[in-house]
Parts: sequence; structure tokens; C-alpha cells
Amino acid sequence: MVKDKRFSVIGFGRSGQAIAKLLTAKQGIVFVSDSKPMSKEQMKVIADYHLKYETSHSEDILNADYIVLSPGVPDTIEMVRRAAWKRIPVLSEIEMASRLMKNKFICITGTNGKSTTAYLAYQILKLLDADCDLGGNISPGKSLSEIAINEPDKNKLIVLELSSFQLEHIVKFTPFIGMITNISDDHLDRYKSIDDYLNAKLQMFKNMKDEGFKILNKDDTSLQRIEPTQNTLYVSENEVERGAFLKGKEIIIRFNSKEHSYDISGFRLIGKHNLYNLMFALLSSVIAYKFSPSLDEKFNELKGLEHRMEFVAEIDNVKIFNNSMCTNPKAFVSSLESAGENQTVILGGRNKNFDTDIIIKAIVKYAKQAYIMGEVKESVKQLLMDEGFSNAETVNSLEEAFDKAILNADKGTAINFSPGFASFDMFKDFTDRGNKFKEIVKRYVK
Repeated sequence: MVKDKRFSVIGFGRSGQAIAKLLTAKQGIVFVSDSKPMSKEQMKVIADYHLKYETSHSEDILNADYIVLSPGVPDTIEMVRRAAWKRIPVLSEIEMASRLMKNKFICITGTNGKSTTAYLAYQILKLLDADCDLGGNISPGKSLSEIAINEPDKNKLIVLELSSFQLEHIVKFTPFIGMITNISDDHLDRYKSIDDYLNAKLQMFKNMKDEGFKILNKDDTSLQRIEPTQNTLYVSENEVERGAFLKGKEIIIRFNSKEHSYDISGFRLIGKHNLYNLMFALLSSVIAYKFSPSLDEKFNELKGLEHRMEFVAEIDNVKIFNNSMCTNPKAFVSSLESAGENQTVILGGRNKNFDTDIIIKAIVKYAKQAYIMGEVKESVKQLLMDEGFSNAETVNSLEEAFDKAILNADKGTAINFSPGFASFDMFKDFTDRGNKFKEIVKRYVK
């Protein structure tokens, strides 16, 4: 289905480069279109794979049998609209790569927790000696195209974190297990409403077969509109008939008329939100592979990802956490709940058109001091002052924020770098932002 076919790849970031490599390896004819000048790294890929390219979105895009749209490119651009008029199929990288594979996919989407859940599911399957791989939107990690180019055995399980952007142009793709961790305001700079955002997530289920499984967060009111099927299971803080739930210091799994409890006392990731992530991961491993009664003995081996409530250091009895991935209000609340009361929070960045009221209330409830940077700093400070919170200070850089935070933090408390907003006003991305923070902290570590 690829050999000698013409493909236009729009957007030449990580997934765009990966799908171009995959299609070229399968003897497709690839044309690359990006709206920005190519970097040295991008030009090397173009040279190595002998790709034709442009740095503007011209009509040359339409000289194709298929168009592959990178997740960072909205489908509102003119050439995508014109492709629809000409009936040229517009596919996502996930859709295109999956057509060249015969594997079962364990897919995780949602607003918060999807990366950690995917990583936990992958680690658990590895502990169970399952043949599996991890990819998708997860960072750091591999795109699905990078996995596909190695032609994995059809029995290998593929764990994928999927963003709403990646799911927008799904046509035939279907997961064996599809999970939605939660839904809250995010990416409202791209979607007109939270309903549009949720509908993009729900694309994951549009082709689900009878043997496929849905796992949903029963405690998330936004997901209650999803009609259950015979293979819908739930994750909850409270008891459920089929799925996973919390009971004291245990997680109970109920599946296929079996029940098993797992002791979570050895699990090291902090916060209730991470217990939800663990429940999703455990339940999916049971469905896709097997029950393992003694698995909880290895829970202390499970690790979190960088930039997600990552413990960085302890300086003069002050614990320091890096949660640079925190880019929306709900993630911000979970972060502050996890770090405890009287913490110092460093936040700020670019607003993605969501209501900041939730962020303000969380600061007032949990923080003793707030240092605010980025485009939102003046507006957030004013809102905090309106709420009677006087310990808020604006700063011009992340370094200034941490210098002041460590100087004024009380012993026995925490400094919580949880921006709550997007990074693009001051940094390349959340990874760049988190790495900068850790570099600053290391200067203080003796």
C-alpha cells in the first residue's frame, strides 16, 4: 500500500521525520512541507533519505495520493481544506504507521497522567516478562513510526500514549485496549470548547471491535456521557463491579470473574493521581497479558517520568520537585495536593485559554509563597491579591524564582515547580523548561 505511492508529510517535527523515514523505507515517494526554515538536524534527514521539501505550504502538497498531517499542525490550514475538496485522504502519523503493523495496541489518552500511565503499563508488562514496546506522544520516547520501521513481531504488545492532536485524523486505527485517564480544560487555544476536545479523544474508540476493551475513569464526570459496552471497565476510588478500585492500602482488580488485591505500600510515586495511573496500568496488564499475584512485591521498582512530580533534591531540609509537565489547571491542583501544605510554588507561562480560577484557589489553599513568571505573571498576581493572598511575587526568570524560593523556604517544606501554564513563552517545550530548572537546582547541591 506504500510502494510507489505519493505522500505529502505536513510538519517535519519528531513524528513528521519518523513517518517520512518509514514511508521512504517502504518505497513510498515522500514530499515534506513545513512552514518554518529547516534546522540542521532536519536537513540531515532530508539529505539522508533524499526527500523533496519546501518551507511553505504550497499547492505541491496536493500532488499526493495521501497526506500525513503531523500532530502539531492544525487541520484548519488552507492546503488541508483543499485536500478535502480534492478527496485526498488526510491521515495522522498514528493512522499511517499502524496500517503497516499487525500488533495489538494498548492506548492511553486523557488530559493528565497519560504519559505516566503509559510508562507504568510498559514497566509492569516488562516485569511480567511480556514482549512489549513503548511509544507515541510520550517524551522522551519513540513515535509509532519509529517502532514500525523495525518491523516488530506481530505478538509484541505496543503501549502508546496518544494526544488529542494525534487522534484527529484516525480512519481505521483501533486499540485492543483504550484508556481515558481524565478530561479537563486544556488546548482550548486549538479547540472551540471542551466538548470538541473530548470528541477528539473519543476518536480512539470509533473503530473499536467487539473484542476491544475500554477503560474509563468512573470518577470523572466528563466521561460519564460515554455509553458503556460489554467490554467497558472502570477505574475508581470507590468499589466497581469490573475494573480497579482503591481499598485502604490496596488496589483491587476485578476481571473475568476473578478478583485480586495488590498491596500499594511499596509504590513510590506521590499523590492520589498516581494511584489512579497505577490502577489503569495494572488493569491493562491483566487484560492484555495476565494476573500476577506477587507483582506488588516489585512496586518499589516502578519509576516515574522526568518532569512529572520528579524529586530533584533536598537542600537544607527543603524537598524540591520538578513538575514542568504541569500545563493546565487540573494538573496544577493535583501537583499542589501531592506536595502538601505550606509549600513554595513556582508557576507561570502562557495561558491556553483556560480559566485560571482553579489555579488561584489551589495556591491560596496549599501554598505559603508563590513566585510567578512568564506572560501570565501580572494577571495571576493580581488575581491572588484579589483573593487576599499577599505572598505572591513576579520574577523575570526561572533562575530568579528559584534563588528567591530557596532563600525564603521554611525547613521541612517543599519547593514545587509546577508551572500550570504552557512553556512556549520562555522555553522550547516543557522538557527544556524542566531541564533548565534542574540545572539551576544543581548549583545549590553540595
